[in-house]
Amino acid sequence: MLALAMLLTAVPAPADVAPDPLNQGVTPARRDSRVQMVSQDVIIRLGGDWCLVEADFLLHNRSKAPAAMEVGFPTGYRDEVKGLKVRRNGQPVETKKSIEQEITEPDRDPITYHWTLWNMRFAPGEKTRLLVSYRVKPRKNHDYLITPYRRSLDRIREDAADRKPMPPEVRRIIDGMVSYSTGYIMVTGAGWYDPIEKATVTVRHPKGAGAVRWLEPSNRFTSSAEGIEWRFEFIKPDFDIKVEFSDTWTIEDEMAAVEKAAGTAGKNQGLNDHLRFLKKMKKCLASGNCGE
Repeated sequence: MLALAMLLTAVPAPADVAPDPLNQGVTPARRDSRVQMVSQDVIIRLGGDWCLVEADFLLHNRSKAPAAMEVGFPTGYRDEVKGLKVRRNGQPVETKKSIEQEITEPDRDPITYHWTLWNMRFAPGEKTRLLVSYRVKPRKNHDYLITPYRRSLDRIREDAADRKPMPPEVRRIIDGMVSYSTGYIMVTGAGWYDPIEKATVTVRHPKGAGAVRWLEPSNRFTSSAEGIEWRFEFIKPDFDIKVEFSDTWTIEDEMAAVEKAAGTAGKNQGLNDHLRFLKKMKKCLASGNCGE
């Protein structure tokens, strides 16, 4: 469980734009402006090398007075996000990079946050469309990280340890159980005035929903041949989007390969456990509810 927690908190994640962000880490400052994030439409195209992100925001100054603020986009460590571009009503926006340090405990080193920042002014009642696009590097899950999808991997290896040579069908499963994790930080969007009226986050992959091996929130989503989509209404988000995915094969293809490998193995408890996980994941992805 500790290893899983390390994975889920360390994943590099794109995030909502935040008003006046340099305040308390990724917790946005609460200000007096009445600028609302009316809607957001986010598309994340998954890939083992890079994930491509496009975020479309509609902002509305609900006040009869003008508003001015610094807006920020958290970019994690320096190499996690590349090619970030911001456009306001179709026009490029000049940005700058900044670093914020948050001291959580006196005897520990401060937490460092990297931000891309820019200034925004709103006329009374003005509506503004903001487009943010970039590439983010997904976390490749190595052997020292236990993830929901890979938790049977050690047992599969142990079961096959006394088979020399290892059956190629089993070797194929072990080599193919490579996964990647990424996500989208929603909580940074909670600092805007009033709730977000409509929010959509779509995760796409060439293999569709069959590439997904774990996700959060674990319900309120729909699956398709393109991927996974969450839709929310009137939210002050206190949650984030997290996804673990395979770039190797669909769930159906992997299930068939595991069943074939189990038929060639002596001990196959690990393979059976993994097959049960895949069957459960396939079923819950189809239903839109993977909660326990």
